[in-house]
Amino acid sequence: MINPGSLVLYKNQAGLVRSVSEGKLSVEMAKGEEPRRLREKDIVLIHPGPMASMPVPSAEGDFATAFEMLFGDPGDTQATGARGEGKELGTGWMELAELVFGEFTPSTALACVQEAQKEQIFRILDGKPAGIPRTEREARRAKEEEKLREARDREEFVREFRKALKEGSRLAPSPVHARLVVELENLALGLAEKSPLAREIGIGEQAEQAHRALVEAGIWEKRFNPWPLRMGCALKPPKSSFPLREIPGDQGRVDMRRQRSFAIDNPWSKDPDDAIAYEDGRIWVHVADPAAFVEPDSDVDREALSRGATLYLPEKIIPMLPESALPILGLGLSSPSPALSFGILVGEDGHIEDAIVTPSVVEVARLSYSQADELLYSGDPDLAALDEAARRRKLRRSLNGAVDIELPEVSIKADEREIRFVHVERTRSAEIVKECMLLASEAAGRWAWSRGIPVPYSSQEAPQLPKGLSATDEGEPLPSVQYQRRRGMKASVVGPECLAHQGLGLSFYCQVTSPLRRYQDLLAHHQIRAGLAGRKVLSAEEVSRRCLLANQAAGMTRQAERDSRQHWIAVFLAENPGWTGEAVVLDARERECLVLLPGLGLETTVKTRIPCEPDQRLRLRVVRSDIASKEMYFELL
Repeated sequence: MINPGSLVLYKNQAGLVRSVSEGKLSVEMAKGEEPRRLREKDIVLIHPGPMASMPVPSAEGDFATAFEMLFGDPGDTQATGARGEGKELGTGWMELAELVFGEFTPSTALACVQEAQKEQIFRILDGKPAGIPRTEREARRAKEEEKLREARDREEFVREFRKALKEGSRLAPSPVHARLVVELENLALGLAEKSPLAREIGIGEQAEQAHRALVEAGIWEKRFNPWPLRMGCALKPPKSSFPLREIPGDQGRVDMRRQRSFAIDNPWSKDPDDAIAYEDGRIWVHVADPAAFVEPDSDVDREALSRGATLYLPEKIIPMLPESALPILGLGLSSPSPALSFGILVGEDGHIEDAIVTPSVVEVARLSYSQADELLYSGDPDLAALDEAARRRKLRRSLNGAVDIELPEVSIKADEREIRFVHVERTRSAEIVKECMLLASEAAGRWAWSRGIPVPYSSQEAPQLPKGLSATDEGEPLPSVQYQRRRGMKASVVGPECLAHQGLGLSFYCQVTSPLRRYQDLLAHHQIRAGLAGRKVLSAEEVSRRCLLANQAAGMTRQAERDSRQHWIAVFLAENPGWTGEAVVLDARERECLVLLPGLGLETTVKTRIPCEPDQRLRLRVVRSDIASKEMYFELL
């Protein structure tokens, strides 16, 4: 029985029993705390007392000798039990106090408890003191020393990093500092929201602040592009193996190798997935056919869905499908090429009179836009027929409310040596290809709708254009007009519900012409392919679910592409201080204007000293370019 005035242990903390009432003990645990009412079975007696107050613990006890006397050689783990927790019979507080201090008093007993609480050579186990093996103590000591070394390394790294930032010198982190660099890189790449190390250095905890510091300290090259990683984009091609054989049991292919088919694109394009042809009054759009090889729930398909689209960066391209797919499916890369073909009859007023959808095998010639223009203007009959049909289609879309937006387009190419800005010329063949792709997507939507096959339709509400602003251009397009049209456009919606795309002037619009680089198109191919083969198609709910996931992933991809363009423009301007170039005013505002720099493909705001007019030409000089934030500042010349 434990009486008032006893020294006890509750949850390894010492306390003094003040009173006993109704089978419970009132125990004072620490000064200032309310006494606890505890059951006797929940506490352990240390010293019976009696004491009126908590004793002062004795000092200068020889615990090392007591350990050796109780448990043998401190280095002998056998002597401390299989678990290193003391002999089986245990050791009482009285025995330990007498060995350490030569007497068992409340003060010596409390001193033993406090020593065990330190867990240096003793610990508290089941309310009793137990010896800690030397191996465990050495491991603890090594861990503490490691912490001290890490703290010293951290202090050294912080000191060197601050010095590099202050002096503008290059920091060469030692191997022991590698993990500290990773902590800052994770912050800069958006993989971590906070960094105590960044606070210690004094650089702030925003991703852009960490990016700037890593560049200024020379750890990151200023050209390094972190934006795709911040968006969570994969920067390597899919690891899945692309099937070499088509899915068995599908419809056979129609041999269309007799046609003159043209895959027309920019000269730097490496993934041709569409081609056009003309035969017997019918326009043919041949599209790469990955759905003939890949089933909807295969590993390849799931990874494509997770990416949403191919990632096009100025420095590299990361495909949506495995790299091994391109040599098989790229139109014109193999001879012949498998395709899913859309054969369309277009009426005099541009409407679709008839559409055929069939798997095919085609022979494709690859042309750049300039090469196709040369062929067109030399009188090629097939391209001339396609051109005439494209003009009818464009007129029909315009009458249906389509909006033209023709702002200058610049392609950015970056490598270790240079950053190039390639102006994309407007060509007639590009207009022909555009109209043929829209035609195929309208035909695919009509074909699927008439058969009750759920496909991903793209729809868009009518744009809200300023009063008096036309939707199309009769002459040379003015940049300010193109900007105002773009501002009035509504966001497009993708899903199984068939609604009009009013921005394009189309009642049906199901994108099918880029299945190698857009999952939305691949999904449409899955559905069309299943419908052709008489297989079960995905439900509208499943199509909707996949559209949502693909759009989310593709949205991150598109944002990474936009951020990356800005990054490389900022790098170029930082490497070319004092750069000057021409700008055109898109929107004039009070004391500032929004301008387009056609040479860079950059839209930015510039402070102005004098009023400016829309489409006015200005001469600008770069004042500062901050790579980390992608902020660029210009002044008028």
